Amino acid sequence: MRNFFKHPFVWSLLIIFVLILLNSQGWLRDFKDIFFQTTGPVQKNLYQFSLKANSFTDFLFSIKELKQENTNLKQTNQELLNQLSQLREASRENEFLREQLGLFEPEQRELILAQIISQGSSNSARYFLIDQGIKHGVKQKAIVITAGNLLVGQVTEISDSFSMVQLIIDPNSRVNALIQETTVNGLIKGGPGSELIFDLLPQDQLVKKGETVVTSGLAGVFPPGLLIGQISKIISSQVQISQVARVKPVVDFETLDKVFIIK
Repeated sequence: MRNFFKHPFVWSLLIIFVLILLNSQGWLRDFKDIFFQTTGPVQKNLYQFSLKANSFTDFLFSIKELKQENTNLKQTNQELLNQLSQLREASRENEFLREQLGLFEPEQRELILAQIISQGSSNSARYFLIDQGIKHGVKQKAIVITAGNLLVGQVTEISDSFSMVQLIIDPNSRVNALIQETTVNGLIKGGPGSELIFDLLPQDQLVKKGETVVTSGLAGVFPPGLLIGQISKIISSQVQISQVARVKPVVDFETLDKVFIIK
C-alpha cells in the first residue's frame, strides 16, 4: 500500500485533484493573476510573433493569386457600392419611421479595448487570454466582440488584470441566433475546427446557403444583432425533428489581435 502512494502517477492525480478543488473555490485567483503578470509579456510576444509568421507564410503562398483576386475585388467593389446605395435608402426610410413612431436610437455600447495575449486550443476548449480584468471594469460573462459588431465570445474566467474568453467556436459554446433574411431561430454551437453548427432549425423552414446569421437576443445573454457568420452547408434529414446547418464565422480567429469587451 505504501508503494502505491509513492508512485508518481498517483501523486500527480492527487495534486491535480487538489488544484481543481482550490480553483473551484476561487482560492487560486491571486496566484493565477501573479502567474499571468509574470508570463504575460512572454506569451504576448510569442503570440505576436506567431501572427507575423503566419501572415508572412500566407503572403508567400498567395502571390500567384493576387492578380485574380484583384479582378474579383473590382467586381465585388461594384456590388458593394450598389448595396451601399440600397442601405442608405433603407436608412433614410428607417429614420422617417422612427420620427413618426417617436423612437430613439439605442444607447451606444460602452466598450473596453483588450489585447489578445495568447490563444489556447484543444479538443475540448478554444479560448483567448486578454490583458484586461476586474480592475479595468471587465465582468464575468461579459460579451466580447471585434470591430463591426462581430461576435467573438464570452468572458468565462476573470482575475484582476487578465480574463479568459471562451470563443464561439469552442465546442461548449452556445449562442441563440437567427437567420437575418428570414428571422428563423436556432442555436449556434462550436463545431469541428473553426466551423460552427446551427442546430434546432425548424424542419418546415427553408434555409439557404449564404444567408447571414446574427445573435437573436433570446435568453438575454448575448445582445441581438451581433454578426456571427454565413451558412455554408445545409444538413437536413426527414427523420430529424429539426434541420442542421454549418456556419462559417466572419471572424478569423487565427489572425485576431485585439477585441472589445461590452461593459
